[in-house]
Amino acid sequence: MTRAWLSVIMPVFNGRATLDMALSSLEGQCDGLEIIAVDQGSIDGSRLVLEKAQNRLPIRIIDNPDGSSWTENTNIGLREARAPLITMLHQDDIWLTGRAALLQDISTQHQDVDIWVHGADLIDAQGNIVGQMCPPFGDVQCVLSSEEALSHLIVQNTLALPAVMFRRDAALRQGGLDEELWYTADWDLWLNLAQNGLAWNPTRASAFRIHAQSQTITGSRDLQSFKRQLEIPLHRHLAHLPDQLTKRARKRAEAANALNVCLAGLHHRSLRGVASALRAFFLLGPFEWRDFFMSTQIVNRLVPRLKLGLKRGT
Repeated sequence: MTRAWLSVIMPVFNGRATLDMALSSLEGQCDGLEIIAVDQGSIDGSRLVLEKAQNRLPIRIIDNPDGSSWTENTNIGLREARAPLITMLHQDDIWLTGRAALLQDISTQHQDVDIWVHGADLIDAQGNIVGQMCPPFGDVQCVLSSEEALSHLIVQNTLALPAVMFRRDAALRQGGLDEELWYTADWDLWLNLAQNGLAWNPTRASAFRIHAQSQTITGSRDLQSFKRQLEIPLHRHLAHLPDQLTKRARKRAEAANALNVCLAGLHHRSLRGVASALRAFFLLGPFEWRDFFMSTQIVNRLVPRLKLGLKRGT
């Protein structure tokens, strides 16, 4: 059997509603792939969906019935992976046609980095495209230096999880995902991996689903915990930037974190965080506002969610 070049890690927990759609999006793109599904004791029939999909996809199922988080399940898959390159696909996200070929091409062209990234669509619960999630890295394929990548990513995680591929050995050297970070573990890992530069392709080749039951929504009810999740990666990775960039990046990142806490509070009908967000934003000053909006991609991230909220009548 030819060794796989890419391992697709899928942490699964009661995802039957969207799991088959996620798996089906891989069909026709599995040459040289292995799919590692780590099931956290699902009780809704998700494992049966995985078993049936084994007839058409190269899926290996690992049971982790006592697991407690998607990060733990992902780390299990990372350790068990046989391919040198890794990508993650959650049970509610999908690949678009041609993603595997795009990843193979970009990794062949740019071999001196540990992380490869492309654009992504945002989809609703029914799979309709409602927006896009793309970092502000330009409209052409390129390689960003560590400074260029970190200057943007430390302000806001604008990388959709299913739009990233990385080296397995590099991720393992970093200890994999930090299992204490239920919300920002992927962001923390991207910041680690981008220290060696980052390859970018603007093609939107996957889709990230936004819905009311996502962990972003449910987990952010505890605003203090949510705020702490945002602060940890910032404090860890500011030191990786040159001194002349640190102060500016810190100011933008703290404003972005304050804004994210404010938006989470408003979603859960709380005004906590509004004053802090306004203060942080105005302290940036008008000369920083344009770059702040670009780095955070706040309009592209927020408008689709507002539209869905209005559609639901929330």
